[in-house]
Amino acid sequence: MSSMIDMVGAAILFGVLILAVGRVQGNLNQTMAQNTFNLNTQSEAVSLARLIEYEVSKAGYGVTGSKISTADSQRIAFKGAMTYGGPVDSVAYFAGEADTTTRNPDDFRFVRYAKSSGALSQRIVMTQFIITYFDSSNTRMSSPVTGTALNAIRGVNFKFRVESAEPVTDISTGLSNYNAVTWEKLIYPRNLGKPF
Repeated sequence: MSSMIDMVGAAILFGVLILAVGRVQGNLNQTMAQNTFNLNTQSEAVSLARLIEYEVSKAGYGVTGSKISTADSQRIAFKGAMTYGGPVDSVAYFAGEADTTTRNPDDFRFVRYAKSSGALSQRIVMTQFIITYFDSSNTRMSSPVTGTALNAIRGVNFKFRVESAEPVTDISTGLSNYNAVTWEKLIYPRNLGKPF
């Protein structure tokens, strides 16, 4: 009889141990998925931020005349030489069409167009892209900026939000959320307002 109680006790203890290991494994898988989505989201945001910072700071370099041709809340087009003494290129950024290839319902494609390389629709899970413009007195300009007011732009503020393509679900609550990174920066291209 005693050996039977020992066997039942061991079976119960083994079952509890298996459940605990299963729970730990589930939490570990969830954490790994969340970290992977988080790393991917941060990497996309950093690479896009570096691209925008680099190219927008070159706006107007080596250009005589109109330096910014389009200035809207979700679209900008400008000219500038991207390298010292290099050729002048036309560059545009804008929010493209909705991206239906991900499970994120709010995302759209980010499009970068350069005259030298054509349109490049980047598969970045972007859910927000807002551009604002400032004049020489650091006063916010109403959007869209058109006509001669384009020559008054001295600062460009970019704000975007990048989210993970797939949701991460919390096993204990069953709630899903998307990892997100928001980036915002006001850039003052040095060559805006100069005659060259």
